[in-house]
Amino acid sequence: MNQENQLRAKFYQCYDPVALYQFITRVRGMSEDARRGLAEFLGEGVHFQSFEFRASDFIMAVNVAKSTFLRRGDLEVARWKDAMGIARALENAELIPPMEVLSIGDSLAVIMPKGGEVSKFTGRKLESQLLDTARALGRAGLVLDDYPQLREAGGVPFIIDWSDLSFVS
Repeated sequence: MNQENQLRAKFYQCYDPVALYQFITRVRGMSEDARRGLAEFLGEGVHFQSFEFRASDFIMAVNVAKSTFLRRGDLEVARWKDAMGIARALENAELIPPMEVLSIGDSLAVIMPKGGEVSKFTGRKLESQLLDTARALGRAGLVLDDYPQLREAGGVPFIIDWSDLSFVS
């Protein structure tokens, strides 16, 4: 089994929607400012705040949508979720990690492996994977309109920020 399949298997083996629902419900009951004080808080971008979630011996990143993302409106958020569903199903896009999108009430979260810094030894292969992923997204009618932020888990590099995924106009 290659590294990507091992990461995917481990992710889904440890993926517990009930425990994640409870975690996300606790987080979403707090203001965005208060969330920054949680021990699990990892960081944030314009649209999501990221939290560490330990599932057995596997660590996941739970990326909870901020009000800036949700203000896009129900139709735009639904289109983003549709685009995420298509991206998650792509076969020839190595840099798309195993991930799930959970909607809980008026909140939205993306769950994926928690990654560390990308190895400096990935160089040319990583450039090729970025190009292959962009092409696969394009063939599916999608574009990730942002600089691809990369991390790796178990030796597998992947893109961590999917907030600017959309359909090609």
